[in-house]
Amino acid sequence: MHDQPFGQRILSWTGGPANPDRFVALGGFRLPAEPDPAALRHTLDAILARHPVLGAGPVPLRTVDDVWAAAAAGHYSPDAKCLLWAYLAGRELLLVAHHNVSDPWSMRLLLREVLKPGTGPAPSYHASTSTPAPKRVNRSVPFWREMLADVPALVPGQGSGDDGGTAEIRTPSGITQQQAAEVARSVRSTPFVVLLTAFAQALGPLSPGEAVVPVLTHGRQRSDWDTVGLYMNALPVRLRTPTVGAVHRAFAEAYAHEIPFPVLLDAVPQADALFADGGPGLAQFEVIQVPEGAGIEPLTIPPGLGLGGPLLPVNGMTFWLEPGAGGAYTTCVRYRRSHREADMQALVGRFIDSWEEIRADAQRA
Repeated sequence: MHDQPFGQRILSWTGGPANPDRFVALGGFRLPAEPDPAALRHTLDAILARHPVLGAGPVPLRTVDDVWAAAAAGHYSPDAKCLLWAYLAGRELLLVAHHNVSDPWSMRLLLREVLKPGTGPAPSYHASTSTPAPKRVNRSVPFWREMLADVPALVPGQGSGDDGGTAEIRTPSGITQQQAAEVARSVRSTPFVVLLTAFAQALGPLSPGEAVVPVLTHGRQRSDWDTVGLYMNALPVRLRTPTVGAVHRAFAEAYAHEIPFPVLLDAVPQADALFADGGPGLAQFEVIQVPEGAGIEPLTIPPGLGLGGPLLPVNGMTFWLEPGAGGAYTTCVRYRRSHREADMQALVGRFIDSWEEIRADAQRA
């Protein structure tokens, strides 16, 4: 039996998603040419054999008119024999895998194997992935106890009331992965930190002073980079000054003390109440991370699809950037209905404005 990756341990702590039949990871792209369905089915079955965490074949492959409509109409049981589904419409291929055993990084690996079949056996999960060295945990605990003391919550929303539900908006950002990389080089940081800084600035009216922002990392060690599974890890970052330099230092310090989130919950008692369902309103942030050099042109996920879901409870909001065609990011916000849609749209607008200011400053430097 494989050791449990970070993400599956997070799910065991949260109790799992509210609707497990819709809790999936998606990966879609346009093939270079329209494939023969029989040959594609053979390729998918071979990929499944290399990644047994996805279950046993054959992979259900449907030829449809619209991959997104077909996927949205489906239900994906975590108890299914095969936890990978495929939809084909002409040159468009959409893979759907249950989130219990996959993440965005995994989906890009699978799509890469479709383009280049026969890439060899997949590595197994490693014990070190789910069981960090005790010395590392003990060294990190004092940092997390201090960092997670007196965590400020978001300013309460002015919506019609909190019925326990969430809503979601998706907006093209006009930001590309290439632009983020160029700005990061100019300011001697990373694309993730630059985008996190823009988010920290946009968050200001909702979290005056400072904020603890849980960010999602790919959760993989180098030995896991070619392994399919749910490895994503949650890393709280305390942001006090929303400048690139300050955010870079805050993220680097938190990352240096990263331990699996469930281990953090065990080691720092106050963390459990902070991040459990019904805890204080926090703003989560994620930039969907995928392996480099995949050579894949992704399809953009349309709004209102109704699939997927956050790993952590949405007590305030979760804000993420999803790469699509041409490397362009879609800005996605899932938020408690206690917040007004207009306020969330304003947050997105402030994020894009902050990004443009950071980019302009980098170009002037």
